[in-house]
Amino acid sequence: MNIAFLGDSITLGYALEDKRKRYATLVARELGMTEENYGITGTLMARAGLNTSDGLDFISRLELTESADVAVIFGGTNDYFWSDKGIFGEDDSYFAHALDTICKFVNEKRAGKLTLMVTPYPHNGIGNFFGGEHWCTDKSRHDTCEKNYTGNTLYDYAAVIKEKAREYNIPYLDLFENFPFDHKIHTSDGCHPNEAGHELLCSVISKKLREIMEY
Repeated sequence: MNIAFLGDSITLGYALEDKRKRYATLVARELGMTEENYGITGTLMARAGLNTSDGLDFISRLELTESADVAVIFGGTNDYFWSDKGIFGEDDSYFAHALDTICKFVNEKRAGKLTLMVTPYPHNGIGNFFGGEHWCTDKSRHDTCEKNYTGNTLYDYAAVIKEKAREYNIPYLDLFENFPFDHKIHTSDGCHPNEAGHELLCSVISKKLREIMEY
């Protein structure tokens, strides 16, 4: 069996010297599956901000997961940090609309296969906090409990992922709830997991997948 991971720099294993220690590789190994890693640094779920037209947003890459026996879709952090659009709107540049598109793909193209949606976790990072004309370069470090340029916290993005997953009956894992992640301990830079952080992610994602597969 193969397991596809659609994500951003966290899924890629950014900042790890040994990519074999990233959570995706650890999960695949623990479940005895073949890993397909589609993590790309800086990518958003929506077609907004840094991924307005480069074809690297999650929606543009969904088809990569179509044939996988299991798929894990883990994003939202870059939408919080780097989007130039709000959460609600009428096209895929808006986060909630993009989630609708992703969930419809899962139900239509991955029908009968296991897909797990994973929310972001709270942390501290660098992103578009102040906004401004040059939103992409107006960078600052801040906790994700602070409102971003569009007036939303990271929790707001996680809440939409959970809401859409429930609406479309897709399993999800909430990394805001009962997840003992401490960015001072589990990251290398406040945002990206270190080895301990990836091991922690592996433990909760593997556990959730096992629970679903055994149900």
